[in-house]
Amino acid sequence: MAPLRPTAILTRPAGRNTAVAQALRQAGWPVLECPALDIQSAPIQPARVAPQPDAFDLVVFVSRAAVAGYQHQLPAGYAWPERVTAACMGPVTAGAVRRTFGAEVAVLHPTGAASQDSEALWPLILAQPILPRNVLILRGQDGREWLSEKLLDLGVSVTVQQTYQREVASWPAPLCASLRELATEGRPAVWLLTSGHGIQAIVQKLEALKLLSWFGQSAFVLTHERLQPVLAKALGRELGQLCHAVASPEDQVIVLCFDQIVHQLKQT
Repeated sequence: MAPLRPTAILTRPAGRNTAVAQALRQAGWPVLECPALDIQSAPIQPARVAPQPDAFDLVVFVSRAAVAGYQHQLPAGYAWPERVTAACMGPVTAGAVRRTFGAEVAVLHPTGAASQDSEALWPLILAQPILPRNVLILRGQDGREWLSEKLLDLGVSVTVQQTYQREVASWPAPLCASLRELATEGRPAVWLLTSGHGIQAIVQKLEALKLLSWFGQSAFVLTHERLQPVLAKALGRELGQLCHAVASPEDQVIVLCFDQIVHQLKQT
């Protein structure tokens, strides 16, 4: 018998889809794990030493990948300096910082209904008793230029360090076959999309598989409003033509958003 729900296609990097996949399967969703990007730590060249936290007043982690990548670049067993505040864009990354560098690390991040982005973090930085003079931003190949520029405009010294590398993920033949089967049978899908780079990678892969038309007929769960125009542009569509919903990046919120999408699909 055909499944009652569309297929949920999860595109976070390998290893980061587990909790959402398990919850969706328990709720009756068929699930495909389809990583958009492969995340690797960016190695430090032998002649270079990674900038260390004690040289800064504030260290900004842009994602969990930045946390793992920076740990890889620091000496083994590095003890986080008590005076140095960490910052990030949301509680998920904050949890990764504390698990990696110690529960006592002070982590500045937006909470509640606030958007988990640089714009939400910015007023928290400004509200600090003393504005940081030296800030380290840990990221991939690019990103968070807005935050860097805002800090520089205030005369803050900013150092940007690449701690991980994003590459378009390789899809094994069985996964490609499963996607082709869904498209050939006209089966609906709901895609989880979590970054602009991920959207670009998915579109590139599906275009090569000649499945882009089917993808454009899917529904989408996005983890930030900023991804809406990125997706619309990638598909050459108006945003209003796309069935989508926006959720914060916490796993339980994403799962609830998939259920909301089902209700939207039933109403169309």
